[in-house]
Amino acid sequence: MRYDVLIAGGGIGGGVLAQLLARGGKRVAVLERSVAPPKWLRPEILWPAMQQVLLSLAPRETWERAAFLPLQGIRVHDGEEFLPLATPEVFAAARVQPMFTNPNATREQLLQLGGFELRRGVEVTQVLKDGGRITGLRTRELATQREEEWLADWTVGDDGVRSLVREAAGIAMPTRLFPVEFLCLALDSWPATLPQATVHLWPNWHHADSGILAFGAGSLPGGVGVGMVLIASKAFDANPHVAESWAEFCGANEALRAVVGGRKFPGDFVRVARPWGHAERYGAPGALLMGDAAHSVSPAGGQGANMSIADAVVLAELLLSNAPRIDSRQNVTGSVGPSGHR
Repeated sequence: MRYDVLIAGGGIGGGVLAQLLARGGKRVAVLERSVAPPKWLRPEILWPAMQQVLLSLAPRETWERAAFLPLQGIRVHDGEEFLPLATPEVFAAARVQPMFTNPNATREQLLQLGGFELRRGVEVTQVLKDGGRITGLRTRELATQREEEWLADWTVGDDGVRSLVREAAGIAMPTRLFPVEFLCLALDSWPATLPQATVHLWPNWHHADSGILAFGAGSLPGGVGVGMVLIASKAFDANPHVAESWAEFCGANEALRAVVGGRKFPGDFVRVARPWGHAERYGAPGALLMGDAAHSVSPAGGQGANMSIADAVVLAELLLSNAPRIDSRQNVTGSVGPSGHR
């Protein structure tokens, strides 16, 4: 079966793109390796413009029930008490309302909205070509090892930093590792002693040389939460007593101990190293790139998720109006339509 658009990867950008294209009448398929949301969790912030995109796809109550919590503030512990870094008044003055979100629930909601074909539990094994044009993907079903070919006019790579679609298109994206890594922790419950909808930060004021720089945590819908330790990779790996360093860090603050509970460190945390870089171009004949496949960025401020949604909006506009074309430098372009947008 041939599709208008084939999307490799069901990330937030791929999910938004599939929805926008399907609602515009395109025949779309999304191929996703995972069969369920990951068991680990990380924090994510969505900014107003990107929230509006998601609100155009499903009602606000749908998102807030499972994934969105309007962020009410950010505060930092100075060793004795919490001090405000951002308050509702600050957000109101800036006319900005960030959303602290559960990224797993957001992506799952997008994939379950329907309107396009979704195939889960398949991995891409080959990018198909006809001459110099990418024409689709070959996949293998993880449960049965059955192989299948998917053909499309356009194949979109939402398949991450190590994108097979980008590699097959011959597009380079040199990367380097962000110097700070992250240890992520899903919290089964949020302490009643700490306010919800507020991000709490505990810097390691006295022993950052241990490699443990800070811990941050916030609540999510459903009474759960998410935490993240910032580590300086080289110092952390050179420290043979990281568990003791962590115990000392937590022991100095009762609120911090209430959040992390009895979690073993670092065994109960998921370590995330973040490569970052920028692809030399975003497309090739028959292929388009988005998200981390096109521009892997630092995780500060939720850049990755917000940029992926923005990518989806731009690609949907191109694919629904005048199909994108590749210019002589193999950049993605489009004709100027009646609205004047390119």
